This record gives sequence, C-alpha cells and structure tokens, in this order.
Amino acid sequence: MGSDPNGQTNALRYQEPAGRAMQSFIVVIGATFGALASACAYLISYHEYRQRMLRLDQNPRRMALGTAIVTFAFFLIASIVLSVVLKPGT
Repeated sequence: MGSDPNGQTNALRYQEPAGRAMQSFIVVIGATFGALASACAYLISYHEYRQRMLRLDQNPRRMALGTAIVTFAFFLIASIVLSVVLKPGT
C-alpha cells in the first residue's frame, strides 16, 4: 500500500463514508424485516380470508398477496425514511 504526501494510505482514502454504509445497512435491515413481515402478513391474511366465506369472485391468495405487498412496501419505505432522518455518521 502506498501513501500520499499527507501520510494516509490509499486503502483509507478510497473507503466509503461511514454514513452512507450505515444508511445502506438500515435499508438492508428494513428490507429483511419487511420480507419476514410480509410473509407473516400473507400467511395470517390468507388464513383469515379462507375462514371467512368470501364471494366466488374473490380470490383469497390474491387478496393475501396484496396485503403482503403493502406490508413489504411499508417496511421498506419506513427504513428509507429512517435512514434519511437519522443521517448516521454525520
């Protein structure tokens, strides 16, 4: 590893800022928990839709999938907003 005139090594000079890495980490955590929450939301809502006597034109799988998509989107958007509001590393 070479060093510049200020004495810093090249490896340190090209590292990603800590704040951006932390923001990415928060979004990844939000996506992970969003996937888990949406899977649980799908299973719970599918079970509930199957128990309720729905009309023939209502598909419980499609309705449960809609619930899961909304749950995942909520978690993902919340994690993005949280990472912007907290501004970690600054």
